Amino acid sequence: MRRTRWSTLFVLATACGSPTSPAGGDGTEGTSAAGDTSTQDTTATAGDSSGGALGPDDGTFTFYRDLLPVVQTRCIGCHSDGNIAPFSLQRYEDAWPWREAIGAAVAAGTMPPWLPGPDCNSYAHDPTLSDDERAIVQGWVDEDGPRGNPDDAPAPIDPGADALPRVDLTLSSPEPYTPTGTDDYRCFLLDWPMDAPAFVTGFHTRPGNPSIVHHVIAYRITPDRVAQYEALDAADPAAGYTCFGGPGGDVTDPGAGLWLGAWAPGGHASAYPEGTGLSMLPGSKVVLQIHYNQSAGSGSDTTAVELMVDDSVEREAFMLLWADIDWLSGNMPIPAGDADVEHHFAYDPTRVMDFLTDVIEPDQPFLLYSAAHHMHLLGSTARHEIQRGDGSTTCLLDIPRWDFSWQSFYGFGEPVRFDPGDVLSLSCHWDNAAGDAEVNWGEGTSDEMCLGIYYATPLP
Repeated sequence: MRRTRWSTLFVLATACGSPTSPAGGDGTEGTSAAGDTSTQDTTATAGDSSGGALGPDDGTFTFYRDLLPVVQTRCIGCHSDGNIAPFSLQRYEDAWPWREAIGAAVAAGTMPPWLPGPDCNSYAHDPTLSDDERAIVQGWVDEDGPRGNPDDAPAPIDPGADALPRVDLTLSSPEPYTPTGTDDYRCFLLDWPMDAPAFVTGFHTRPGNPSIVHHVIAYRITPDRVAQYEALDAADPAAGYTCFGGPGGDVTDPGAGLWLGAWAPGGHASAYPEGTGLSMLPGSKVVLQIHYNQSAGSGSDTTAVELMVDDSVEREAFMLLWADIDWLSGNMPIPAGDADVEHHFAYDPTRVMDFLTDVIEPDQPFLLYSAAHHMHLLGSTARHEIQRGDGSTTCLLDIPRWDFSWQSFYGFGEPVRFDPGDVLSLSCHWDNAAGDAEVNWGEGTSDEMCLGIYYATPLP
């Protein structure tokens, strides 16, 4: 059964946003030389049955000359010492026992993790392997992972070198937190210290314990909603409070907590598009939602976000949150036993820009710089596009295989213009074939969402 809902309602809100950043992006990678792993121990951990012997000394493709440059460019942002991936790829002894798994993941397109399909748009910092890089990986695997000459290795990359052009403000979780369970979603309510209006113009995350921090999303909480989030925080005796699909609790509606920035392993420190920024008012708060995954590490964490902040910008950015508001009232049914449920929404946002008269007037064109998508665990595919008034279509974001664990903001190679008379279209698919109950819109782990998030500004 396929279900399609159309409505002339939508969600539009100001703010700021981005997993990884409104400019989008994935993967500043790096390596360190610390913590060598012995051949015997690494082989045993990987479950290799070769009795500890590694691959041949030489071949057409060797680790040091051919594979390591690919790994440094595409993989080490996660697969490095002390990071969140379950194994490192920094050294030959690290990588060789995993050669078959590496080849299978690259062949399947699941690594490096990147959700957009290849035929929709072009994006900044796309980590997808080129044909030549895939050939290197596959050739190295097919030859049983030759070592090569260590003198051929490229210079090491420092994973901590990625940084904003400047850091004007650092906000940190208030005290160390030790996660419970494999996946723990925790929100921390932070003070916004500025006593005058300001604009966030850049965002970066510094995980305190990279081995367990899977993603970070920062939400802006406007002064009129601060008391609601303070109540959520006070109700939980531990540091922070439990949350999942947003900044937490029943107060999470589309205007309650709007994305200020976000990060996932491999993410770039990103200055927002030049001359633009996201408004923050005195008396606001920031919620840091941190997803902890303890597959590769343990212990406590104190994560910080670094911000560029300016007193003024040429064009105030706004966050366009896109969904059928009817869905939020429980009218997004995903029946049990159905393997392909679709809900679709399309409308012209310029018809109701009276929401945003302090940023942009109604019936005015605007620029889209990036797109993000949000569903929960049943999501399967999604597509965002502009249906033009002249009958043509501009694809913004196509996700042929949704993965909740790898959400990000995808910065367009070039800004995309939206004109009055165009229609912004959002389509979501879910697979509830194994479910025994109908699922609908909601905040919880077992609920679902269908939400587009766009970083936009008026025309220059």
